[in-house]
Amino acid sequence: RGLNVSGFNRDTVLVAGQELPSPFVQPVYSARDFVISEETARLYRDARPTNTRRNVDNQIKLFEQWCAERDRVALPCTTATLIEYVGWMINSGRYDPNTVSAYKSAVVTWQERKTPGRTRPGTIEVKEMISAFRSQWARTNTEKQSPAVREADLEEMVAACDERGRPADLRDAAILTLGFHLLTRRIELARLVVTHLTLHADGMDVRLVDRKTRKDGSVYEGWVPARDDAPTLCPVRRMRAWLDYGRRIRQPEHEAVFRALDKAGRLAQRLTKQSCPQHSDCSPSDPHDLTTEEWTELSFLSGEAINGYVKARAKAAERRLARLTEEERVEHGFNALLNLRTAARVTAHGLRAGGATELKEAGVPEDQIAEMGDWAKDSKAMQRYFRAIKAKAQNPWALARASRAAGLNTA
Repeated sequence: RGLNVSGFNRDTVLVAGQELPSPFVQPVYSARDFVISEETARLYRDARPTNTRRNVDNQIKLFEQWCAERDRVALPCTTATLIEYVGWMINSGRYDPNTVSAYKSAVVTWQERKTPGRTRPGTIEVKEMISAFRSQWARTNTEKQSPAVREADLEEMVAACDERGRPADLRDAAILTLGFHLLTRRIELARLVVTHLTLHADGMDVRLVDRKTRKDGSVYEGWVPARDDAPTLCPVRRMRAWLDYGRRIRQPEHEAVFRALDKAGRLAQRLTKQSCPQHSDCSPSDPHDLTTEEWTELSFLSGEAINGYVKARAKAAERRLARLTEEERVEHGFNALLNLRTAARVTAHGLRAGGATELKEAGVPEDQIAEMGDWAKDSKAMQRYFRAIKAKAQNPWALARASRAAGLNTA
């Protein structure tokens, strides 16, 4: 009785009169063995960053809605349903291959998390479909990527911030210079807390607690030096100006560094029906009952908001350069602001790309750039920024011109 023989094979040996080895004894479970407390459940739910949870929730909601409209079972779904869903995304023309792949992965992970035995639909077919779609899509589309914001571009974008001297201008100048010099992602800028910054005379310490590739939750400790060679671009000077203003409007130190402001330059109230934390029964929490952590979460901007600030500054900077021809802009070293078309494509990612490119051209080793930008070793994304630099330096025509110039100088 209680003997579990499922693990027996022809080599199993049991000695009469001795206790059975524990692997062969079937345990008796009670309800307590399957229940976790509400406090633990909250830790489990909050294990992923808020922005990640929000994105995944939206992806799952789309799948559930799609299934409901077609009278298909969403959970657990069949392999055929997953194949049909991916096919619908591809055929709709609204999604690029990376988006289709991300949504597919969200659905598959959701199926595995929510079903008994952690079952999941088959994925071989959909992976092949997405691969074929990626090849087809590449023939007629170009991956949307922000032009790299080089130092000349950054200088003009910061100058656009200095034109009017409003509180939002102080904030945006700090965003531009810090994002460029620390090679940050937009969400990393959005989730910076005031206490994560320590300013010194010659630089500042920055703690980034939500870096994308640090799955173990480790914290990135960065140092950003002051720019005595270019005071207008100095991230320390710009951050000090913004934090000084934050103290005047009583910005809490345990909340976000970069904040939404109202027209009077005060901290904007972001406590709405949609943003207010909810109880387990989905009823909204009373504002007086919110914890410090919940108020901190409410203070964060979205990555899209950061993106919007950067895009607005790029457009304003391009207007400042309207008198210059494209040839003149090339001579001045502009890249993201080369013309109206490129300026319209600038995003916060251009700060990250531009900073990395400047470091590479200055001869900084790639492993040091990768560590600062939180790229994996031999990252394809990082190499994409450097490809143009290598191509210029190693291009046969460029080498030929350099050799000819050297010969003329010798003569």
